Amino acid sequence: MKRAPGTVSGRVLGRVLESGPTRLVLEVPGWPGHRPGQFAMLGLTPELVHRDPLLPRPMAVYRGNASALEFRFKVVGRGTRIMAELAPGAVVSVLGPLGNGFAPPDGPATLVGGGSGIASLYELAEARSPGLRVLLGGRSRADILGLEDFEKLGVDLRLATDDGSLGERGFVTDLLAPRAGETVYACGPLGMMQRAHALAGEAGARCVVSLENNMACGFGVCLGCVVKTPAGFRYVCTHGPVFESGTLGWGAAT
Repeated sequence: MKRAPGTVSGRVLGRVLESGPTRLVLEVPGWPGHRPGQFAMLGLTPELVHRDPLLPRPMAVYRGNASALEFRFKVVGRGTRIMAELAPGAVVSVLGPLGNGFAPPDGPATLVGGGSGIASLYELAEARSPGLRVLLGGRSRADILGLEDFEKLGVDLRLATDDGSLGERGFVTDLLAPRAGETVYACGPLGMMQRAHALAGEAGARCVVSLENNMACGFGVCLGCVVKTPAGFRYVCTHGPVFESGTLGWGAAT
C-alpha cells in the first residue's frame, strides 16, 4: 500500500515524480522554500535504520517550489546510479533546506559553474540580474547540466568543454574575465574555484564560492565536511557551503 509523503524523524518524505541519468524531481508538499545554493540531504531508503549502500546524500537544490524539488547530478558511483533509476512513486527522505545559500547579486555578476557544481547556480541565473554573465564548463557536452534551461533564460551564456564538443575547448575559467567591482559566483571542482578566486582578486572583483564536500549528516555532527581555513576549522554544511573565497586560505581548503 502506498504511503502519503509525511515526516520521519523530522525529515520530509518526498515521492519521485521523474528520474533519469542527470535529473531527479520529487514531490515535497510543504517545502518551506530555500535560497539559491542551499542543499538537502536525500535518503534513498528512508525506512531502513542501516542504509546500505548509502548514507543520506547532500544534493544542491537545482530549482523548486512549495510542492516539488528538482535536483541535477552526474552518475559517479553506486549511490547516484540508484538515484538515477528510482521508479516514479518511490519514497525518498528529504532533510532541508540546509546550509547558507548565495545572496543575490546587487550589481554586475558572473556565474562560473563546472560539472555537478552547475546545479547550485541555476536559480541565481534565473533571477536574471542586470549585467549577468553565465559561464558553464565540463569535460564534454554531456557534463553541462541543465543546458537547455540556461539557454531558455536568454542570459549572456558561454560554454567550454575539455574535449571541445561544446563551446570553447579548454577550462571554463579560460572564459572568465572578471570586471572590477563585480561579484563572481563559482561552484565546481576545487581547482576551478581556486582559479576563479585568483582571477577575481587580480581584477578587483569579489568572489563567492560553494564547496561540494562529502558529508553524512548535513548539520554539523558527523565532522565529515570540515575544512581548514586561516580562521580555524569550518563546517561546509553549516558555515557554508557558500563562502567568501578570500576566507578559505586555499592551500588548506581540501
